[in-house]
Amino acid sequence: MYVLKRATAWLRRHPRWADGLLALLLLVFSASQFTGPAEGVTSQAGYIVVSVVLAATVIPRRRYPVAAFTVAAVIGAAQIAFGIQVGGPGPVWALQPSNADLAILVLLYTLAAHRPRRVSITGLLICLAGGVVAVTRWGPAHQPNAGTAVLLAAVGVCGLTLTAWVLGDSVAYRYRRTQYAALEERAARLEVERDAQARIAAAAQRERELTERRARVVDEAEARLRGIERNLHDGAQVRLAALAMTLGEIKENLERSADPTGTIELASAAHRGAKETLAELRDLARGIHPAVLDRGLPAALAVLAEASAVPAVATVDIARRPSPAIEAIAYYCAAELLANVAKHAGAGRASISVRELDGRLVMRVTDDGVGGARLKPGGGLAGLDDRVQTVDGRLSLQSPPGGPTVVTVELPVRA
Repeated sequence: MYVLKRATAWLRRHPRWADGLLALLLLVFSASQFTGPAEGVTSQAGYIVVSVVLAATVIPRRRYPVAAFTVAAVIGAAQIAFGIQVGGPGPVWALQPSNADLAILVLLYTLAAHRPRRVSITGLLICLAGGVVAVTRWGPAHQPNAGTAVLLAAVGVCGLTLTAWVLGDSVAYRYRRTQYAALEERAARLEVERDAQARIAAAAQRERELTERRARVVDEAEARLRGIERNLHDGAQVRLAALAMTLGEIKENLERSADPTGTIELASAAHRGAKETLAELRDLARGIHPAVLDRGLPAALAVLAEASAVPAVATVDIARRPSPAIEAIAYYCAAELLANVAKHAGAGRASISVRELDGRLVMRVTDDGVGGARLKPGGGLAGLDDRVQTVDGRLSLQSPPGGPTVVTVELPVRA
């Protein structure tokens, strides 16, 4: 069994050798007919040559199946026409049918396995017609009571022909199924590759957009820092300088112990300047990072709602505390949106709700104002959208005319 498997595997790897061995097998199978009675050496040599040619047609059958079948069919037709004759001149012995004619069935099998069905059916019809004609010209068919023999011969010839064609067509069917499966697999693989490329392109586009938005936010942060610097330079610094000068005058007056009324006025002015400077510094510090966020987002939003110009309520339901950057973005978004409500919405009430959904922080700011808000390039909402998208968040707006307006901000819990 092992030897047979190895031999079969070897023949599959070497198809030309397999076809050569098949041709040799056909010749060996026909060898017993080479020594039969003949009209002479020439006729016998011609008979051998015809058998050899028939057997040799199976060698190129894989590469040239139609041509090989055509050659074998022409030889078979000559055998039927001149090698099988009833009445008239005697048959040509060199064209007598032999066992090598089985090559026609092998070639029909090859035709059905490797060529389109219309070609193989044409070959099948040629073989069936040749078989019927051969049986009708067969000598015993013209003897008395030869109906059974003719029927059996016709059934045998046609059965062998149909069997060869069906076997070849089944091989072609399996080959087509394998080919279609391979094509479907390739199409699926190409589809997966296209999807992967589309995802890569979308990720690249998303990365470019995030890079651009982060660059804008960095520019805005830089501009904000420059504004803080100007405020410190032009505001708090000037006040502190004036305070220092006033304190210097107070010191001089105290040293001279003169004009106590002027000294009291200078001290009052210095006190007022100190309080105003402290208030301004608190405002600046709150713009950089609100101290109330140190107590967490729920407390910060509650304070923001209490300080809102429009009556507002804040509801926060989150299981874990977001990262400081996310808390700051959520706080500034809520502050900006409440300021917009007070300036533009004409609303009587507003609400802030925050909850965690599928690992995302979802904040909704709602007001009962006139609606009609839009995301405009360069506007405040567009700036919020850019800031939100720097951490892969999303801002959506629903504001039909007549209200209500709902702004939804989705942020990751961790930046």
